[in-house]
Amino acid sequence: MRQLKPPAAPADLIESFDRLCSHAAGPVCIAISGGGDSLALLRIAADWANLRGRRLLALTVDHGLRPEAADEARFVADVAARLGVPHRTLRWESPEPGQARARQARHDLLAAAAREAGSVILLTAHTEDDQAETFLIRARAGSGWYGLAGIQPLSLSPAGGTGVPVLIARPLLCASRARLRDMLRAEGQDWVEDPSNTDPAYERVRMRQLLAAEPALRARVLALREKLQLLRLVQDRALGRWLSADVEVRADGTLRTPLPMPPGEQGARALGALIALAGGRTRPLRTDALSRLARRISNPDTLRPATLGGAAICIKNGNLKVAAEHALPAEQVNAIPARLSAMVTACSAAYEIKCPRRS
Repeated sequence: MRQLKPPAAPADLIESFDRLCSHAAGPVCIAISGGGDSLALLRIAADWANLRGRRLLALTVDHGLRPEAADEARFVADVAARLGVPHRTLRWESPEPGQARARQARHDLLAAAAREAGSVILLTAHTEDDQAETFLIRARAGSGWYGLAGIQPLSLSPAGGTGVPVLIARPLLCASRARLRDMLRAEGQDWVEDPSNTDPAYERVRMRQLLAAEPALRARVLALREKLQLLRLVQDRALGRWLSADVEVRADGTLRTPLPMPPGEQGARALGALIALAGGRTRPLRTDALSRLARRISNPDTLRPATLGGAAICIKNGNLKVAAEHALPAEQVNAIPARLSAMVTACSAAYEIKCPRRS
């Protein structure tokens, strides 16, 4: 089999890998679908790994929802083998229709494979174009400024289950889709085109078409998102410091923190983090529900015990206590300190992982 030579990755992208993967233990895992963005990620990662002496593991999920999926996974395995990168195909054994189910299954399979490999980090191929599309989607849904800051370079995986928490890292957020495809063409590398990427039934595709038709809109969206991202980085760093300094995890999984909570909307985000940790929740809660409960907590004398998102919340002896509403498996309880640590890392490290430039 002819070995492929990975591309000489641009310095800014090598720097992005360096900053993000400094948090990785064991091999660096990469989610590869076979599309242009993910194959560019694979090839750049192979170049980075050769430069830094790091191990990689490429992972492809076969959802079994399209007949072409198995062939696409074999295509990715062939590219990875020619780059000298180990590869695994992960299969969803009981596929169900629906994008939300498929997305959760993909996160669960990828996180489980990363843990099995002894890794704590998974790279995905989100790009600058994904940022612009996400901004428009969230704006249309009425998102506040925090959500409009967009996709974060480092975040906790929403995978369910137990075990060591996995961080999702996105080293290509400052690279455009066109730039990545130009790199692939220069290397003579083909990629898979998913037909859903051109189906206007999906909102993301409609936003993609709108941005392609109006380049000036894309530039304005990215400039505004960048300003909001700077605000979010400061807020997230403060949240990470609070989680590290003020939150105690008891042996039974109960989280305790002294009152008062951080002020304003930061208090709602802090409360959401505690609920997610204690209740084992992987999806964010509604902002309005969190805000209402945070306001009640700011008046502790009148707060009665409450429940939200699978967690029970009460105040005792000047401390806020958050615990699972129903008993969790011992493995999940034991993983709470590690999840808290990973959450602190995601909040705090993002401040240092700013994109050096836009392309």
